Amino acid sequence: MFRLRLAPLRAAVVLAVGFVLLRVVYRVVFGGASGAGTVLLDLPRVRLDGPFSHITLFGPITLVGLGNAALSAVPVAGVIVFFGLLNAVINVQSLFARGAGRGPVRAISRSLVIAWATFPALLESVRRVRVARALRGERSIASLLVPIFEQTIERALALAASMETRGFAATRVVTGLCEAPVVLTDAALNFGAVPDQTGWHLDDLNVTLLPGTLTVIVGATGSGKTSLLHSMSGLFQHFYDGTQHGRIDIAGADRASTPPRDTAGFVGLVAQNVRLGFAAETVHDEIGFALAVRGVAPSVVHVRVLEIAARLQIEHLISRPIEQLSAGEASLVAIAAALVNRPILMLVDEPLADLDTSARERVCTVLGQLAHEAGVCVVIAEHNTREFGPIADAWLHIRDHHLGAATFDVISSADPRTGLTGIDRTATGPTATGPTATVETVHPAPPQTQPLVRIRQLSVRHQADLAVNDVSFEVQTGELIALRGSNGAGKSSLLRAIALPSVADAVWVNGRDVRSLKRRSRRQAVALVPENFDDLLFSITVADECRRADRGLVGADTARTLARLLGFDEMTGAAHLLHRHPRDLSAGERLCLVMAIQLAPRPALLLLDEPTRGLDRVARTLVSAALLQAAGATSAVLFATHDDDFACGLATRTLRMQAGRLAASIEVRS
Repeated sequence: MFRLRLAPLRAAVVLAVGFVLLRVVYRVVFGGASGAGTVLLDLPRVRLDGPFSHITLFGPITLVGLGNAALSAVPVAGVIVFFGLLNAVINVQSLFARGAGRGPVRAISRSLVIAWATFPALLESVRRVRVARALRGERSIASLLVPIFEQTIERALALAASMETRGFAATRVVTGLCEAPVVLTDAALNFGAVPDQTGWHLDDLNVTLLPGTLTVIVGATGSGKTSLLHSMSGLFQHFYDGTQHGRIDIAGADRASTPPRDTAGFVGLVAQNVRLGFAAETVHDEIGFALAVRGVAPSVVHVRVLEIAARLQIEHLISRPIEQLSAGEASLVAIAAALVNRPILMLVDEPLADLDTSARERVCTVLGQLAHEAGVCVVIAEHNTREFGPIADAWLHIRDHHLGAATFDVISSADPRTGLTGIDRTATGPTATGPTATVETVHPAPPQTQPLVRIRQLSVRHQADLAVNDVSFEVQTGELIALRGSNGAGKSSLLRAIALPSVADAVWVNGRDVRSLKRRSRRQAVALVPENFDDLLFSITVADECRRADRGLVGADTARTLARLLGFDEMTGAAHLLHRHPRDLSAGERLCLVMAIQLAPRPALLLLDEPTRGLDRVARTLVSAALLQAAGATSAVLFATHDDDFACGLATRTLRMQAGRLAASIEVRS
């Protein structure tokens, strides 16, 4: 409970200083900052018209006036610093969490935990959106508001959902039946009271899943895999306002009438973006969170945390701060947090999306052992099915997704290829990764004397850590280069430094130093689709995003590019998406939208960080085709990926990174 942490205090000081400066600017704008002494700047007063005639803008500014404005903000700034100091010595979030488990302040404590954990996300959102604004070449400060607000709300909602599924503020205890983890009887799911042609719905669900089995849910991007998974967790019905028909029994509990918090004792959930749902500051507290909110004695919680950590071989992470985890480590910690209650049913949403080969193998091994050795019923929604082929006991296949409707197949077979009409039977699993044969042909770039891109001794430092260490290489026109390496090797840092170089003479495109270019010229030289591609979405409809991307670019048609990336021959095929909010699209659809946005200025070098994340086999093929087209006669593509099939089938050569350096010579494909 008591330990010194400087990060909250630093954040509070920064916020307090920012508040004082904002107060001074406010006084200058609304009426000036006048007072005794010499006038520093005599701004003309401007009186507004109409209903705002009582408001006067600007006026004389004196040193005393500025001082008075700053002093008026000191009390509030002092309160901010006080709470930062309090959080530096006391784990306030843990204190609130204990208060939410019982007693009259349960509801208030629950809100305080969400607010307290969301505040750092607000500061992080400002940083991320500033980078995204530079990547899109946006000038307006107002462009920051929508993404910052949406990212903060996204964090708050993900945190609330995470706490809900871990029993936060539960009012009753429901006992689960091990014999029947999942029974769906004539069930149907949809968003809205009545299924229609525009809303997603899934019908005729009759499924029984047994203890000690591992089941994989597969289907096209946006088909509803996550919704089906959350119909079992209860978030679909009780958190996301989905509608359930028929019967869904989870370990004997009627899911329609039983919220997730009441089944947290026997249902574990690992969400798609695990970092958003982390509720504690350290790995130890995160793993033990579900027990702590139930009022379990700290000594018992500690023993259980060590037991789970040893089982997953992550004992070395116990004392580590959450923000210092790699993607693979974060996934294992999230699995450990879901296991702390010894669940009957374990639900996992796309656990392999961000992981390198070794981390994927480790996660698959852990999930397989949970099912086949510990007797847990494990259900996974996933696109990357190759690793699950040897260990899956059943496959739930959502297919024929068209105009919102989806049909459903249950394949109970050790061989997932059995009974799947229309699926490539040469692959391992019903939605095996990788492009089709039409894009597997390697296209080596012709030899050239003048490279398109030159990277010279590029280094990136994150505080005390050297993320990219003296990297140099060249890129020729027409190349598609795969950037490979384990989690934490420095791939993302390298891509960002190429797109937004901080020093001169490090990144050259078409003979021009990218650091010296203005916004529009820089985007025509190099554009990046980052791993957190949602950061680049600034508008409230897809159509607005496309218009924003086309602004000032002759011949740009982002909406048509989006339709092509989604596999539609005509714009009319994607017309139904244009009026939707970008964040209401599936992960694959949002990625294609961001790709279309970044392709609008026709960059000479297109950079992509994990471009197949969240995509099914068909969508990956479409992305492959788009990248082949992007690497044309005057351009090239560099993409970082953990997807072996995608890299091998598309790249003309490979760069490998290890510990911030190019660890091996360039592998030329011939």
